[in-house]
Amino acid sequence: MSVFAPPVRRAVGAGLLSLLTVPVLAAPARSGDDPPPGYPLAYSLAATVSPAPLTAAGCTADPNCLTAPAPVADSKVNHTRLTDLIEAARVRTGLAADGTVRSGGPVPVTVFLPAGEWLLSKGLRLPPYVSLRGAGITATVLRMDPGIPANWQYSSIVRHNDVKSAGSTQLVADLTVNGDCRAGAGAPTPAALPARPGQDCDFRSRAGATTNTGGGVAPGDGWTVRQVRITNVEYFKIWVYDAKDVRIVDNRFDNWGGAESGDEDNIGGGRNENVVIEHNQFDRTIRGNGIDFTNSLRPTIRNNTVFTDRAVADARDVSDYGTFYMEGVPEAAITSNLLYGAHIVLQSNSGYEPVGNNRDITNPRASTVTANRIVDSFDAGITVSYGDYTGQEHVTRAGGGNVIQGNTIVRSAETGVLIIGQADRLKTTPDTVTSNLIENAGASGSHEYNTGAGIFDTSGIAIGIGVGDRVYGNTITDRIDDRHRRPTTWFGIQTGGRNAPTTVRATALTSASGTTNTVTGVIGQAYRGPAVPSAPGDPVVTAGTVTWQESDPQAGLPIAGYRVFRDGRMVADLRTGSPVVPGNLLPTGDAGSYTPVTATTVGRQGETLALTATADGTVAAAGRLVPVTAGREYTSVASYQVSTGRGQRPARTGIEFYDSRKVRLARWATGNSGSIETAGRWITSSYTGVAPPGAAWAKVYVSVDDTTKGDVHLVDRIGLVNGTRTEQYTDPNATAGAAYHVVAYQPNGDLGAIAAGRAGRA
Repeated sequence: MSVFAPPVRRAVGAGLLSLLTVPVLAAPARSGDDPPPGYPLAYSLAATVSPAPLTAAGCTADPNCLTAPAPVADSKVNHTRLTDLIEAARVRTGLAADGTVRSGGPVPVTVFLPAGEWLLSKGLRLPPYVSLRGAGITATVLRMDPGIPANWQYSSIVRHNDVKSAGSTQLVADLTVNGDCRAGAGAPTPAALPARPGQDCDFRSRAGATTNTGGGVAPGDGWTVRQVRITNVEYFKIWVYDAKDVRIVDNRFDNWGGAESGDEDNIGGGRNENVVIEHNQFDRTIRGNGIDFTNSLRPTIRNNTVFTDRAVADARDVSDYGTFYMEGVPEAAITSNLLYGAHIVLQSNSGYEPVGNNRDITNPRASTVTANRIVDSFDAGITVSYGDYTGQEHVTRAGGGNVIQGNTIVRSAETGVLIIGQADRLKTTPDTVTSNLIENAGASGSHEYNTGAGIFDTSGIAIGIGVGDRVYGNTITDRIDDRHRRPTTWFGIQTGGRNAPTTVRATALTSASGTTNTVTGVIGQAYRGPAVPSAPGDPVVTAGTVTWQESDPQAGLPIAGYRVFRDGRMVADLRTGSPVVPGNLLPTGDAGSYTPVTATTVGRQGETLALTATADGTVAAAGRLVPVTAGREYTSVASYQVSTGRGQRPARTGIEFYDSRKVRLARWATGNSGSIETAGRWITSSYTGVAPPGAAWAKVYVSVDDTTKGDVHLVDRIGLVNGTRTEQYTDPNATAGAAYHVVAYQPNGDLGAIAAGRAGRA
């Protein structure tokens, strides 16, 4: 999945955090699957931090509390009675209808709903200073009557009344909001799956009903939403838009009792400021993102717990749900949350249609992601993504200065912490990634991740954009246990992605006090950069034998050999390549068949071909004639090493094609000059081409460019094959179902891109 297009899509404050003062803490020592002390072991409706619900006696004793009459079966009557009572409460507050304070006001007033179920034909609109409290999270139920869908378009069961009054505070608490997505369902009965997962709400068959029909709660300025269960809702479950100082505390989100919901966010919204979301629980039956804010400022998201389940995602045919998205939201504080399956994403708002609030772009800036525990996430554990769009004039606010610290990430499907971007200009301040514990990243088995902003191999931490980012004090490990039976993390820290539009420079991997990163148990290496050889081509596994195409060397990064891995453990290190070229059309010991093509003397050192330059320029030779068929694909391969003279010369392999009269038709050689000879180390070059019309014979052509007279260049492991596979390894300990990967490496031992084997026919 591209982070720039997540599966469920949706005023900038004071200056950046001072990163110079970020302390280097010890990475969390906790490992395994148990939640930290104080976190729930399972989803529960029981209150975590909320006081006991209001009682009828408590309301009677309060002169500013009005008790609602018992509900009736008629939804219009219920709505009228409650609306009249809310209006009476508004009058008692001392506020005019437009929010103007009258003499003696404002006085907070509560409307109390005793136990029972209120079926409502329209949503309840609360004026400032009017609170709505029930008798308990399961005792009082407000259920939407979808009979007239037009009454519920872009509306919610409980919402503000579009009137603002400075200083207003109000509470919605201790009740259930039920959107009747599955008719009559939603009882507080635990469920492993929602009813008819992913299918439209039952009322969608009614004329005028849409995905925007009937939300849960839409708070206004100064609201607190506490101990509210939200279930069976089509539209946003809680929608916080154009509101300040809202607190969403100790609420519950589920689709129990035969319920289901639409795929809008559980807590969503935009243009809000100083919203606090804490101690909420999200059951595995929820649908949509856990939290998704856009164009907002300074939210605090802490101590929430999200439970998800791959079986629920699969039943709905989605790749991810429950995740926290901050899109165009600077100064977010996300701390001490426990996420199972879900993950955390900070990104710009560039993924939306560029109109209205999303015409201008704000990138992640000065946000902190600290002390969260993320287990079995369906994607990367924590992602920071810098993005923009083109096509019209707009303001782009660059980002950076984000701190990712003290988090524990266990078995993320992809990389543990990922920072990427679409252009260098979008990030102007270094990010800090420190004191995190990342275990068993890449648990999905994926070895690379195409983000849309570069390709990253599965790593503990991957940095794809930025100058001077601080990455130290982290512990990255691949630890085998009952839940994780083979290694999946290829690298500890990767700086720079392949084919990325951005650059990474001057990353600090050691703190001023000397703190580094600890990397253990990974498959490949502790650190890797962006400039690596390409992946071997299309490995095929047949009865324990793996065959593959040569990697393409990149500029200055020749291929020195290959490593083969079975189930995350290296089983072969093939320096130069496999000892035998599979399907070689050339006979063994063929070095004596080569004749000069340029100013070259052809000789041998043992069984190795030796080319001596008799003048400055290219040394080249061609071998014996081998029968070929016109129109078929052939690959030549050879390994090179300088013996005498200057190294660092480009080696290039090719093929000469001849007709039936043995008249040369073509001489083609690879144009890739990345195979640079190195003294004391063999490197490989290959060429693939289709035999031209009339071709009946072919020769392997070997060459080294830019040589000096007297230089001696060795050539070995020469092959010509029908097709493209010139490498192979046979595993003496092959097991059924084993996963194989093949990686080329450079002369300095650095690994290249990874290729996964696929099953061939036995």
